[in-house]
Amino acid sequence: MVSLKSGTYKVVAEGYEGNTTPYEVVIKDGKLSEINPQKEVIPDSLEDTVIKRLTQQMIGEQTLEVDAISGATSTSKGLVKAVGEVIAQAGGNPDEYHQSVSGSVSNSEEAAAVSKAGTADDYSEWRTAPEKIDKEINTDFLIIGAGISGLAAAVQAGELGLKTTVLEKMPFVAGNGGGVEGIFGINTKMQKAAGIHANKEEIIAREAELGQYRVDGSFWVDLVNNSADNIDWLVDHGVQLTSVDDYHGTCQFPTFHWYKGGFASVGYVPYMKEHADKLGVEFLLETSAQGLIYEDGAVRGAYAKNKDGILKINAKATLVATGGVGHSEELIAKQGWQTENLHYCSMPSNTGDGYKMAMSLGAKDMLLESPEFMMNYIMALPHEGVHLYIDPINGFMALPSGGPVVWVNQEGVRLVNENVKKYNLLYQRMAIHSTKNTYQIFNQAIYDKITEGVENAQEILAEAVRTNDGNSLYKEDRIEDLAQHFNLPKDTVADTMKRYNHYCHQGKDEEFNKDADMLIPIEEGPFYIARLDPSNLIGIGGVGSNRKFEVIDEKFEKIPGLYISGMDSTMQYRSVYTITLGGSACAHNVNSGRHAAMNAKDYIVNEF
Repeated sequence: MVSLKSGTYKVVAEGYEGNTTPYEVVIKDGKLSEINPQKEVIPDSLEDTVIKRLTQQMIGEQTLEVDAISGATSTSKGLVKAVGEVIAQAGGNPDEYHQSVSGSVSNSEEAAAVSKAGTADDYSEWRTAPEKIDKEINTDFLIIGAGISGLAAAVQAGELGLKTTVLEKMPFVAGNGGGVEGIFGINTKMQKAAGIHANKEEIIAREAELGQYRVDGSFWVDLVNNSADNIDWLVDHGVQLTSVDDYHGTCQFPTFHWYKGGFASVGYVPYMKEHADKLGVEFLLETSAQGLIYEDGAVRGAYAKNKDGILKINAKATLVATGGVGHSEELIAKQGWQTENLHYCSMPSNTGDGYKMAMSLGAKDMLLESPEFMMNYIMALPHEGVHLYIDPINGFMALPSGGPVVWVNQEGVRLVNENVKKYNLLYQRMAIHSTKNTYQIFNQAIYDKITEGVENAQEILAEAVRTNDGNSLYKEDRIEDLAQHFNLPKDTVADTMKRYNHYCHQGKDEEFNKDADMLIPIEEGPFYIARLDPSNLIGIGGVGSNRKFEVIDEKFEKIPGLYISGMDSTMQYRSVYTITLGGSACAHNVNSGRHAAMNAKDYIVNEF
């Protein structure tokens, strides 16, 4: 490689969803010397991890052949491309810097390597002691997972004086929690200041009704009653909340407290991590739990793996906070969901490790009753990245979510009120759960109405039809020609549309009582038909627990020393996430993390 021209170069790296980061790249003595971001970066965030890891490798090895950080592929690629541009400006050939680096293993490969299959229902691999231990660690309280609930538990445990160790298999804290937008609270100081009041008992009663009275309501009573105190506690620790509302009009009560910047990665994670560090909590990043230590009828810690080898972490109490099963095809299929063409909005680390560990000890299996945060998307439309759910065209409140469109099943007939999201955003996928496939029919006028104000909406649709990823979207001038593309019965589809248009003209849906303002005739072309595929944001629950967040077995007896929190636990939902209480899942994460730590402290005091 030629010697690069020394100097300081300015370049801008493109990241996810159009985000950019300016850099100064210093070349000294013909080599890459410094790569410095020219904006404030949140410490220990995913972006901070990308910058530190990749710049260290690029400078240390003088290469652009670095590993994209799992969960931040766009940011990683953008940084590599930007440094490549600097190399070109300095007289070098970027291609020569793309050379293999021996011994390099990508984070995604590492995650796959350390996530065991666990296909048998007993998940015996997760309770098997390793043959060799490279290092042994002693702690009071072991937390597995550093997302919303893991961080809450870490801060609370630190304040209670527990020696606390946190395992996180990703190279950064936050997990799925970084994308959380807000948190539920009732009768909080922020609500009172805004003149908002609601009766707690009415909220609890409404949740019981929507859940068909299938849950133990005491879990809701605890969550609702603790919510204001939990938010006060967060604010006291510096967590930034900006406003409270009903989350785009989708919630029955204005209980949604928005995090600064619209994401917990900005308003929650850095402040909680800072407090945990001050309290002396030990974080072991890129360290994945391999199984639980079960001795003398109790859980006594966990085995883990990192770059130093196999660890044995002895703990007096252990909390599983691994974020659910949202990125495990195996476990999503076990729940009965379609997994073909499944798009994951969750972090690759959410492979159900906590569920498998708990099941290996005979924990109560709640997976078949637990809801997935499952939505619709259309493969042909843009769908890259974990934030698909908020995409203005292909997201969970956009085109594939329903409204003034028609949904037909594999037989070509309607199956549900297409505006069912009005009652719960997640209802958009529930009826589709019972079909082989479901297809959406709409015309240009409806697409224009739904995407009004979205930049380049027409070009995006035209490109989607042209490239047609997954053979999922077709355009025709005649409505009767749509059925052929998915081998639907042509006459049945034609009759369905004729009948639907009749309902639109009379202003009354005689099949599903769809809202009159959503009954818009689909008579003028061009016409479109799209297959609705599943998009999963997160798994919600799976492991049975009691109100102390102790893991329970099938007889409702606790497994001593083992606690569960966050998206692994949620006992207040069955089959569907009711979502009418905006931010209740995040509120549960904080509440379960805090109270698991409190209860673990009591257990440790009494047992040791």
